[in-house]
Amino acid sequence: MTTPELRRSSGKYLTLRGLRLTNAIIRKGILQVAGSPWLPGFWNLSAEKAEVALRAFRAQGATCTLFLSFTNAPVSSKGWHSYKGDPYMVLPISWSSFDEYVAEMKKKYRARVRKVQKSNQGIRVEVLPKEGPQFEQCVAMLEATLRDKVVALPGNLEHLLGMFNRCFGGSFKLFGFYRGEELVGFISCIEDGPVLRAMHFGQSDDAPEDFYSHAMFTLIGHGITTGVKKVHLGRTATEIKSTYGAVPEENYFSFYSSSRFFQFLMRLADKYYRPKAYTLRSPFG
Repeated sequence: MTTPELRRSSGKYLTLRGLRLTNAIIRKGILQVAGSPWLPGFWNLSAEKAEVALRAFRAQGATCTLFLSFTNAPVSSKGWHSYKGDPYMVLPISWSSFDEYVAEMKKKYRARVRKVQKSNQGIRVEVLPKEGPQFEQCVAMLEATLRDKVVALPGNLEHLLGMFNRCFGGSFKLFGFYRGEELVGFISCIEDGPVLRAMHFGQSDDAPEDFYSHAMFTLIGHGITTGVKKVHLGRTATEIKSTYGAVPEENYFSFYSSSRFFQFLMRLADKYYRPKAYTLRSPFG
């Protein structure tokens, strides 16, 4: 179970004062989450398991006004309301090398890969230590990259990345990208058995053109080399991730409440909420 913390994004959902009030209310136990919003894809439950999670939570004698579970299908039982989120983008791995992966692409997409490689020529990749000055640089880049883009994000990102290190140990890796001696960006991942999971991304203002794709291709190449079954590229940037060959996995934000007030709000959301539209590409012949 997680008690999330919200921050203001470019969407300006709340004023700063309203955000502080919302977080204070959440900390009092109004909202409880099965799983963690900071570990996308780890707890994508079936509708049945979401209901089991709610019953287990109640069996402990715990109470909350609003319960949230991330599910792979809508929950249709009484009291539940499900809202489709951006899909998780997942790349099934069937190649023995990165060159083989690129060779299977259509000509247009092979050209895009070569363009990314040319733009990032001379950038070297290193596995970074998870403490010290380089780690602190990654925290600063993550903060700058996500500051106006993400709502459910804790205030202390150094603590967040430190928790990943403590919880996942050697399975949590930070790949740093250098131009000369300058760290221009990083991407992190978790080696989760047959799945490689992309986690955090950050870049400096000096990062090369197409650096985001370069970081993603580096992670895909690492997944192919280590022999995973799939590379989980996370939520967001749906269209561009589809150009890498990733396919969508549906997920829903499924809420439960017995409160008349929250049921009223969710019925309004049922009426007006529309998931974001996106276009999927297919790079393979």
